[in-house]
Amino acid sequence: MDKSLKAALEGIIVGVGTIALVMLLFFIPVLNILVLLFPVPFAVVGARRGIVAGIIGLAVSCLVLGLLVDPYFSVIVFALNIFIVLSLTVVYTKKLGMNEAIILSAGGVLLSTLLFLQAFTWIRGESFFDYLLNNLKIMLETNSTGIQDLINRYQAMGILEEGYTFDRFIQRFVGQLKETIPLFPSMLLINSLLVGGISFLVSRFVLKKLRVPTPHVPPFKHWALPRGTGRGFLGIMLIATIGTWLNISNFDVVLYTVSSVFTFVFTVQGLSVASFFLAEKRIPGIVIVLILVVAFVFLSIALTFLGIFEQIFGIRRVYSSRKGY
Repeated sequence: MDKSLKAALEGIIVGVGTIALVMLLFFIPVLNILVLLFPVPFAVVGARRGIVAGIIGLAVSCLVLGLLVDPYFSVIVFALNIFIVLSLTVVYTKKLGMNEAIILSAGGVLLSTLLFLQAFTWIRGESFFDYLLNNLKIMLETNSTGIQDLINRYQAMGILEEGYTFDRFIQRFVGQLKETIPLFPSMLLINSLLVGGISFLVSRFVLKKLRVPTPHVPPFKHWALPRGTGRGFLGIMLIATIGTWLNISNFDVVLYTVSSVFTFVFTVQGLSVASFFLAEKRIPGIVIVLILVVAFVFLSIALTFLGIFEQIFGIRRVYSSRKGY
């Protein structure tokens, strides 16, 4: 069989199989979170059979989804995944290193999300945020009686002042939500790093099982940011801080976004450092995982400083050299 035809057929089969699995997982509690890995099968096909095969698989899957659910929804799903598939395929065809692979995968997630937001605006005639706020207002107005009863109870208890109306509650609630919109860029970037990194690791695991060459990924305890990452972040934060002091428009959003990403990446490095030293104590792997989860929940600030400390002083490298590793 011709290679191009074989690649196209494999893309079609994977597309149909993936959408069938997604439709099944969607109705299973807990497991429905695996829907986030929707683009992974197409990236695997793209890495094995070429980028066109991966795109064909995604297109077929979205076409079936459009026939079963809604044509506009299939367009949104395609927009939400196309750049993830493309970026992961490039990672494997170009044989990039782990850090470059995660950055490129995160970039694919970011571009796909931005394309999704734009496609949503084209289809609905309003932005995604306006759509959410309007539907939230409708939902609250539908339950106005129950909310008004709750307001009356709080007024009777002295928690709310007299004359606090339902309309005022709606106005204040929606206003507070609008104030959180500047936080969206940082949430978007961190989500891109998480989803992109997980998609890369899962697709790499599948490709290794299929005996396809993949980038080297060291054990988590040896994960490290490239040298100079800290200086780069600090330089950007300094520029953003100066811009904020000078009251330049939106520089406060830039500062918050950069500082949030800074905190996230160094917290992950802090987890890696903690994993390294726990492993040195011969602690069982499952216990290490539990300790890291607890530390991430309750000691995230300490982990961030540990990650920064590692970046500056290379404490794992110093420890290993003293041990003669």
